[in-house]
Amino acid sequence: MNVLLQGNAADCETFSRLCSRAGYTTDPSAGVDIAFDLHLADKAAKRALLEGVAADLILTAAVPCSATEAASWASHPDRVVGISPVFGNMIELAPALQTSPDALERAESFLRSLNLEVARVADGPGLVRLRVLCCLINEAASAVVDGVASPANIDTAMKLGANYPRGPLEWADSLGLDVVLAVLRGLQADYGEDRYRPSPLLIRKVLAGQKLSE
Repeated sequence: MNVLLQGNAADCETFSRLCSRAGYTTDPSAGVDIAFDLHLADKAAKRALLEGVAADLILTAAVPCSATEAASWASHPDRVVGISPVFGNMIELAPALQTSPDALERAESFLRSLNLEVARVADGPGLVRLRVLCCLINEAASAVVDGVASPANIDTAMKLGANYPRGPLEWADSLGLDVVLAVLRGLQADYGEDRYRPSPLLIRKVLAGQKLSE
């Protein structure tokens, strides 16, 4: 079975390693059986891939938009299934409204063959972990703007006071601020609620190519 990997370099490397261990090939010049769309922030690149790829199963990172929106761009939307990036040894799996039951079962079976723990969740930008985490990051950025505390002190407070493995601003830099912004904009577009409005500081930091924790 040959797997196509396109999108975020780190995530492509993660899945390439997992596929290799499971005995799958990732030859870009060969026919595609399963395609991974791992574009986490660039919706235009995501759409271009989904419109052009021909595969029996398409696993799309439901990060900047829902799997349902991504599936609407595909020639066979019933073959599209939403996924999250890999966190530790866990991955989230979310059916688009168009996803066929067979595609969903094949997606879960394939991901389990990569030795991943699969959690089925509802569709939406960011799915579960990134949705919650990006909202937390956005609130932390707003706290910086409001002068509540310095970035370093906010991170320290959340690590020591809430037992977080990383502070929210440090976490934002690790995820990539463009990814955080893409999730928030996707949530705001989907739900139309002000609570998902990105902090102006986050937007400016993305434009400036700077870290949020600085």
